[in-house]
Amino acid sequence: MILIININNSLREGLLFMADNKIRIWLGVGSYLMLSASASAAQIVESEPHGVAASGHGGHAVQAAIAEGGEGGEAGYTNEDPDQVFAVFLLLTKGHLHIAEELSSRGIWDQAAAHAQHPAAETYDNLKPHLQQRGAAPFEAELDALVDQIVENKSGAPLDQAFSAVYEKIDAAHSAIDVEKRTSPAFTMASAMAMLKQASAEYAIGVEDGKIVNLQEYQDANGFIWVTDQIIAAMDKTLPGMPEITAELAGLKTLWSPTAHMDSMVRPESEILGAISRIELKAGKIK
Repeated sequence: MILIININNSLREGLLFMADNKIRIWLGVGSYLMLSASASAAQIVESEPHGVAASGHGGHAVQAAIAEGGEGGEAGYTNEDPDQVFAVFLLLTKGHLHIAEELSSRGIWDQAAAHAQHPAAETYDNLKPHLQQRGAAPFEAELDALVDQIVENKSGAPLDQAFSAVYEKIDAAHSAIDVEKRTSPAFTMASAMAMLKQASAEYAIGVEDGKIVNLQEYQDANGFIWVTDQIIAAMDKTLPGMPEITAELAGLKTLWSPTAHMDSMVRPESEILGAISRIELKAGKIK
């Protein structure tokens, strides 16, 4: 089942995700719309304790699609700017690979292999047409080679080289976006916010009442937060709100415990939602 939702300009562009047969649409700072999978009910949920009203985004419409059972709605991310979509899918791929790299370095091979296979299952098909349109080199072969290395538990230089080969192709693909555009603060922050909202989606699936109920989703969330931190670390520190954004990200990074397992007690979902809402409030000042 594919669910298509058209959102008029009274709602901000957002990210959709599915968890427990519900769909969330981020409306703006601190708020999201909760729909049942049957779209028979809707509820506005405030993710900040004090609540902040959803802001308008004049003149824009968002169309998003989620396939039933899709993990966190990654394949459903859309934006009216194809360059933004391209950038976000590349960054999502990096997030999965970061977790695979972290886990393989600890010898947790089965989990590392699962995460290394996520890009092929979730993001690469969306990247293919973008790569072709921009004349960027495909990297499906490099992804497959990396998965083979992990499945065979090959550590050391061969594995490092396999990760580097994929990262280099991802970075080269990203450079196909016009340099002035892709290095602009507004474009970079939009990518960062998309990553954080997807991290929130994964965390909400992975953690219930402070307990891990889906380890892979918990791990994905932290991979996306790590990538976001790398993006923002490269931005101009004198931009409005950057000290507060950096501080919030530092707090989000503490959510990650590499030794966590199913049923581990971790930080509740409300903390990540609140931090992301505060980051979005500050990010809105960056143009």
